[in-house]
Amino acid sequence: MNMKKTFYALQIMICVVIISSCEKENQNLSIPKPEPAIKIGESHGGGIVFYVDDSGQHGLVTSTSNQSTSMRWFNGSFIETAATGIKTGTGSKNTEAIITAHGVGVYAASICDKLELNGYNDWFLPSKDELNLLYMQKAAGVIGDFENDFYWSSTENSYNGAWSQSFSNGANSSANKDGAYDVRAIRAF
Repeated sequence: MNMKKTFYALQIMICVVIISSCEKENQNLSIPKPEPAIKIGESHGGGIVFYVDDSGQHGLVTSTSNQSTSMRWFNGSFIETAATGIKTGTGSKNTEAIITAHGVGVYAASICDKLELNGYNDWFLPSKDELNLLYMQKAAGVIGDFENDFYWSSTENSYNGAWSQSFSNGANSSANKDGAYDVRAIRAF
């Protein structure tokens, strides 16, 4: 009898182990696998990736060509627009502030805002830091098709000035808003 009880106990333990193993295997199947990280320099989200955050899933892309090679920053009025965001992630808000202040017209922020390209219509003029990230990828040879000229950022620094950046040497400078500089739209993904 003792042997019979031992045999049944052993069978029960084997069944418990098998069931437990199956449950763990099913749990592993239900865990979503992470998507592959998006890499700088690849095509994604309507443009070329030039910045990726720490998650590897979000960042910024640039259009593959300039929207203008001779555009003013403003719509003809020297006014403060409150487009003072400098950091990465502020270009979109700056662009909205510029358009709210200046309204209808053809100027750097408006041509980015009106852009419909590769199925996307949420383009904007980059902030000072976003423009610098773009320049760094151009300087590293990851992204091309830029003029060796000054490009506008969306970051205002006074009622008559905004930040621009040279794409020949990387120098940032305050420029008069009526200057005619290059414009390159970006978007977030």
